[in-house]
Amino acid sequence: MRSAISRRADWIIRRRERLSVKTQILFFHRISHILSKGYPLLEAMKIAAWDPKLIPITSELSIQLQRGATLDEAFEKVNFSPFVVTFLYFGKHHLDLSGTFRQCEKMLTLQSTYKQKVIQALRYPLFLLLFIIIAFGVIQRNILPNFLLLFESERTLWLMKLISLSLNLFGIVAILLTLLSFLWYLFSPKVELPTYLKMIDRIKLIREAYSLVLSYLFTSHMQTLLSTGLSLKQSLDLITHQTRHRILAHYGERILQDLQDGKTIGQAIHPCSLLLEELTNLFHQTHDVQALTSELELLEHFYLNYMETTLSKWVQRIQPTFFILIAILVVTIYASIMLPLYQWMDQM
Repeated sequence: MRSAISRRADWIIRRRERLSVKTQILFFHRISHILSKGYPLLEAMKIAAWDPKLIPITSELSIQLQRGATLDEAFEKVNFSPFVVTFLYFGKHHLDLSGTFRQCEKMLTLQSTYKQKVIQALRYPLFLLLFIIIAFGVIQRNILPNFLLLFESERTLWLMKLISLSLNLFGIVAILLTLLSFLWYLFSPKVELPTYLKMIDRIKLIREAYSLVLSYLFTSHMQTLLSTGLSLKQSLDLITHQTRHRILAHYGERILQDLQDGKTIGQAIHPCSLLLEELTNLFHQTHDVQALTSELELLEHFYLNYMETTLSKWVQRIQPTFFILIAILVVTIYASIMLPLYQWMDQM
C-alpha cells in the first residue's frame, strides 16, 4: 500500500506544472514565520498544511525529504522556481533556514511585483501598437500601390517609394527582433560557455543586466556560505560544483585555480569581467573573513535595492517609449495618405 502511494506521489510530482509565484510566496511566508518560532522543518510543514492551498506542496516536500532528498532537490522535484532552487542549494548549509526562506520570499515578491507592473505598463501600448501594425499592413497592401499608379510625377513618386520603403523596413526590423529574441531564449542555454560569454559581452544592455544579477548572486551565495563558518576556498568549491548556474560555476573554478597558483583573492577575482567593480574591489580591500562576510552582506542589500530602483526606472520608461513609437507610426500613416493628396491638388 505504501509503495502504491509513493508511486502515485511520484506521478503527481512529475506531472505537476511549475508552481505559481503567488503560491511559492505564500508557502515561504508561512514556513519562515513558523520556523522562526523554533519548529523543525517537517513539523513546520504540518502546521503550514492547515491552509488547504499548501497541502499538496507540503505533502510532496515531506515525502521527498523523508526519502533522503536534499533541500534543493526536494524543492526542485516539487517544481519550485529554478531561482529558488539555486538559493536553497547554498542555503542548506546555513543554520538560519528561516532567514533563507525569507530571502526566497523577498526575491519572488520582487519578481512578481515588477512582472505585474511591466504587464500593466505594456497592456494598453501593445494593443495600440497591434492596431497600428494592422493599419500599416492595410496601407502597404492596398493604399500605397494605388497611389503609386495614380501619381506619376517624380516628386510624388520618390515620396511614395520612401514611405513604402519605410514601412517595409519597419516590418523587417520588427520580425528580426522578435526572431532574435526567440532564438536567444531557445538556444542560449545550449551555446558553449566561451561563446556565450562573448555574446553577452558584446550586447551592452544584456551585459549590464547580467552583470548586476550575477554580482548579486555571487555576493549573496558567498555571504551565506561564509557566515556558516566555511573557509573562502570551501565556499568557492561549493559554488564551483553547483550545476544550476554555469557562469557562476565557471567563475568559482577560475578563482580557485588562480588561488592554487599563488594569487591573492583580489587578483583571482579581477579577470571575472561580468562581476561588478564594487564586488571585485571589496575582495581587493578586505582580507579578513569575518569582515568580508559583513561587507558582503551590506553589498548584497545594496545590489538588491539597486535592482529595485533599476526595474522601477525601466517600467516608468516603457509607456513613454511605446507612445513615442506609436506617434511616429501614426504620423507616418497620415503622411502616406495625405501628402500625396496635397501634391495632387497642387498639380490641378
